[in-house]
Amino acid sequence: MTAIYIHTNLKNFKLLLYATLSIVFISVLINYSAIASLLHQYHLLDKTGHFLGFLFLTWLVDKLIKIDLKVTVITLCIYSGLTELGQWYLTFRSGQWTDFLADVLGCFTYALIVRANRNKAKRVN
Repeated sequence: MTAIYIHTNLKNFKLLLYATLSIVFISVLINYSAIASLLHQYHLLDKTGHFLGFLFLTWLVDKLIKIDLKVTVITLCIYSGLTELGQWYLTFRSGQWTDFLADVLGCFTYALIVRANRNKAKRVN
């Protein structure tokens, strides 16, 4: 009897999730110009790209080059800083501290995800 109750609630939860995602998607489509204006005004799209880019880069380097995660994160943070510093010397680019911060947060977020997964695996065993 309990399994039927959980299954019913799970089905209702999925329906609610799909409805919520549909409403959000439709709202974004309707308000696209306002959202794009806000993202451009506050450079949120650029910062999100930096964050996700370095999150993915940290994952890629961690999986391809099997070295200590701390060394990977520190190296990629230094790389991020050097690229932003190098952009100050280019005429068509400008280095920004907020881009560097977004890059570093992406690296550290990956490290936190890995640490949380390792701790969870230890607790299960």
